[in-house]
Amino acid sequence: MRLIKTSKMKWLNTSHGYLRKVLMEVNNKAGKTCKVQFLHFPPNTVVKPHYHKGQTESEYVLEGSGTVRSEKQAIRLRPGTLFTVAPDERHEVKTGRKGLLLFVTKA
Repeated sequence: MRLIKTSKMKWLNTSHGYLRKVLMEVNNKAGKTCKVQFLHFPPNTVVKPHYHKGQTESEYVLEGSGTVRSEKQAIRLRPGTLFTVAPDERHEVKTGRKGLLLFVTKA
């Protein structure tokens, strides 16, 4: 067991327009990286359409607002929203005027 002090962790910059704090990272038998992380998106940000090959994302909105859109549907994001993105499903994220803070697992 290990206590994780997220307040002492630094936000890491990504090349995708948002910041992350990786809480746990494990490689599985299929060679995929499974992650548990916080993602912070600045206000009025657009993360271009992308997908995660062979991995499911589960995302929970902690703060802020925005939308996540796939070819099949759009989901309005606000605190308390929980959603999943299927493996290989193209999706994009747009944040509102306060940005967006997500708790994300990818496996």
